[in-house]
Amino acid sequence: MIKIAGTYKLASPVDQVWPRIFDVQSLMSLIPGCQQLEEVAPGEYCGQIQVGVAGMSGTYATTVRVVESDPPRQCRFAGEVSGAAGVITGEASFRLMEVNARHSLIEYDAQGVITGALGKLSPRFVEGVARTLLNIGLAKLASK
Repeated sequence: MIKIAGTYKLASPVDQVWPRIFDVQSLMSLIPGCQQLEEVAPGEYCGQIQVGVAGMSGTYATTVRVVESDPPRQCRFAGEVSGAAGVITGEASFRLMEVNARHSLIEYDAQGVITGALGKLSPRFVEGVARTLLNIGLAKLASK
């Protein structure tokens, strides 16, 4: 099992950040390696991500479903990432908090189970890759 959690300060208020997180075009630009993404039903997304990290390289099909939502403050997702190297299933949640009129803070928490060849990799390595990809996306979200 892998787990990641943290916080990130954003240079936009909550009411501007929330819509960008759920806009397909915005999400595609925030997710490193995202090649395709579409909303297939309300709150359900499917896509394809290309990862170029040793031991994890490949193309992965991704499905994400909103399980619980309290706009614009918090959301919980369930999802799966699958490719030739294995499958990661899990849940993630985030909370958006107002810091001041121009800034907000996102607090996130995610956990997942890895199977297949990916499951043979060190959980710390996989967590490190996930954290790096997440931080790249959050930095892009913070700069919009």
